[in-house]
Amino acid sequence: MRLPSLHLLVLRSTATLVLSALIAQVGWAAAGLGDDRSYLGVHGWFAWAVVAICLLSAVVYVVLRRSAGPVLVSLAVVTAVLPLVQVGLAQAELISLHIFVGVLTVMVGTALTSWTYRHQLPERTQAPR
Repeated sequence: MRLPSLHLLVLRSTATLVLSALIAQVGWAAAGLGDDRSYLGVHGWFAWAVVAICLLSAVVYVVLRRSAGPVLVSLAVVTAVLPLVQVGLAQAELISLHIFVGVLTVMVGTALTSWTYRHQLPERTQAPR
């Protein structure tokens, strides 16, 4: 069994990190719904870590755009923008919309991860002989 190319390893690792951060953020939100509201404070500061991870991920996908292709780059950019929208919705105290967009964010992050793991590098055109 051959290892995938370095570009695919980087893209897959990046997508896994993004999805892990998004799921962790959902966990902090869910924990805050119980009796101990202090978890919502962690949810608030961890949001900035999620924003940073997702923005860095988008940079990785843009840098490797020839290997990633337009669909994965688009998903990475959308996955980077949605946490910023989330921060704005939370600051505006639009909680219902914040929850809806949170679910959408995790769904897009899941799509990014799934499509990245299924992705194959584009065929390189070979010079005529």
